[in-house]
Amino acid sequence: MTYRDLMRLANGYADSKVLLVANQLGVFTAIGAGGRRSDSLAIACGATPTGMRLLLQALTGLGLVRVKADRYWNTRLGATFLDARSPSAVTNLLWLLNHHWSDWTGLARAIRRGRPGWASVTKTAGFRRRFALAMHERSHVLAPLTLDKIRLPRGAKRVLDLGGGSGAYSIALAQRHPDLHVVLVDQAITVARRHVTDARLANRVAVRRGNVLTKPLGSGFDLALVSNLVHDFSAAENQRLLRRVHEALRPGGKIVIVEYFLNAAGTVPAEAAVFSLLMYAFTATGRSYAWEEVEAWLKSAGFGRFHRRAVTDSIGTLEAVTR
Repeated sequence: MTYRDLMRLANGYADSKVLLVANQLGVFTAIGAGGRRSDSLAIACGATPTGMRLLLQALTGLGLVRVKADRYWNTRLGATFLDARSPSAVTNLLWLLNHHWSDWTGLARAIRRGRPGWASVTKTAGFRRRFALAMHERSHVLAPLTLDKIRLPRGAKRVLDLGGGSGAYSIALAQRHPDLHVVLVDQAITVARRHVTDARLANRVAVRRGNVLTKPLGSGFDLALVSNLVHDFSAAENQRLLRRVHEALRPGGKIVIVEYFLNAAGTVPAEAAVFSLLMYAFTATGRSYAWEEVEAWLKSAGFGRFHRRAVTDSIGTLEAVTR
């Protein structure tokens, strides 16, 4: 790393905040498919003329919008991902990243004094709905890549999706495998029910409200999907969860865990190590875990035949089979 790299890292928050604030104000959605002047956008977004002009200039410099004849236009990237009307929009995901700003700014205090735990707002219906929408947008890219890595047990018919959130993975599995029936369990299910209904899969994807650590899960499942859930819990909670999953699977059934997995030292991939620090500030007990840690829990719970597969540079799947 050079001095220039160091300064770019130190000042990275500034570029990030320009994007996140523009999303918060709805700038890209206000621009839409046509070009708009700065003063018009200021009115549409409830901003001052000077503040909006400076924001648009910064967005232009970052390549997030373009300017022509005193009008600002969305780039192809912006039209695809930043205009809330686009089916590929990630505006709720950017809302969540902006929410995490408070977690990051309180990080020094958390490191000195200990975890602050889940913020009270995260328990509200409004937050959980928006969080589910953010995770759904995240799945636009990740769900197909993840499903490509999953090997269903032969003759699989029943799938358990724990912490299924928006229903994105349940829906994608049901669409890819017409014989599958999926049971999704999560504490917030409003968004999932809507997406399942919109996908016309209510006859094959059952959505159930409940805490994955306490709600009866049933039994006889061929596959259990545990996606982006392990990092919310402590080691003891995860061991309890995996024992419950083992009981819910048939003999020879398979579990697939999708996560930010770390090396044994907990240092790479860097994205997973940084995410682990965020979980320290955002959750009551969570963090990222090493492949070896999770495999040890699985073995203790009665699983064997482990298979690691990379989904991205930082995210992977860990498969195991009931013994």
